[in-house]
Amino acid sequence: MKRKTGTLLGATTAAAALMMSLGVGAASAAPTGCAAGGGFTYATAYCSGGTGYYQAYADCFQSYWPYYHRFVQSDWKQARSGQNAFVWCPIGYTVWSRGVGLRN
Repeated sequence: MKRKTGTLLGATTAAAALMMSLGVGAASAAPTGCAAGGGFTYATAYCSGGTGYYQAYADCFQSYWPYYHRFVQSDWKQARSGQNAFVWCPIGYTVWSRGVGLRN
């Protein structure tokens, strides 16, 4: 039993050392200074710094029966590009909620 415990402990220690050496370094950068905006039927997003990409998204609500929701999203824009990301709700829908999507 002692031999099995020692082997298991050695294997666990070796696995932990390997995992720590392969671990992720510093946190990856992402867009910064982001803001979401828009109006009754559209959403906008803008990120002023960082790296990576951003997009505008919106949950659009149909204000008459059958009261559907539709999720829409814009194309990805590169951070610090100086561009606004725009997305429009389909005809007959209004913005229920909006936000900024981020990716590295």
